[in-house]
Amino acid sequence: MDCPPLVNLFNNPKIMWYQTDTTIVIRIMLQDVKDYFLKVEVDHLQFSTILNNKEYYVNLYLFGSVVPEKTIHVNLEREIKIILIKAFKWLPWLRLQYHKEKSPYIILDTEHLYETNYSMDENRLIMIDESPKLAESLRKENILPEIVDDDSESSDGWMDDIFL
Repeated sequence: MDCPPLVNLFNNPKIMWYQTDTTIVIRIMLQDVKDYFLKVEVDHLQFSTILNNKEYYVNLYLFGSVVPEKTIHVNLEREIKIILIKAFKWLPWLRLQYHKEKSPYIILDTEHLYETNYSMDENRLIMIDESPKLAESLRKENILPEIVDDDSESSDGWMDDIFL
C-alpha cells in the first residue's frame, strides 16, 4: 500500500518564551504582521495569522494554568509579545507545553533566564528570601530593628526586648 506523504498546510513560527515569578512571556517571531487571531484559555493558547501568503498556526497546551482575562498582547512589528499571568504565582514552570516532547520551533529565551530569590531550608521546610531588598524595606518602615554587628551582647539585646 502506497501512502501519500503528510503535508502540513500551516507553518509554525519561531517562539521564544521566558517566565518571571508571576508571568509567562511568549514572543512569536514574525515580522510585519497586520492582523492575527489569539485565543487564550486557562490551559490553552491558539494563535494564527497569514503573512506573505503563508498561514501560520500555533496551538499550545500550556504546562500550568493562566488567568485568560488578564492576558496582554502587543504587536511590536518585529514580533508579537503575549504576556500571560500565572494562576499559581511563584511556581516555576518546567517547560512551556504540557507534553514532554520537545518542539523544534519553541525555545527558551536566554536573554531572560528565570532566577529565584528564594532557597529551601531542608531543616525547617520553609522558603528563605536571599534578597536583601525585603529586609531593607522593612527596616525603612521601622518593622525590623537595625542590627549592629560588633560581636557584643548589645546587638542581641533587641531580641530580648521583643521576646521577653
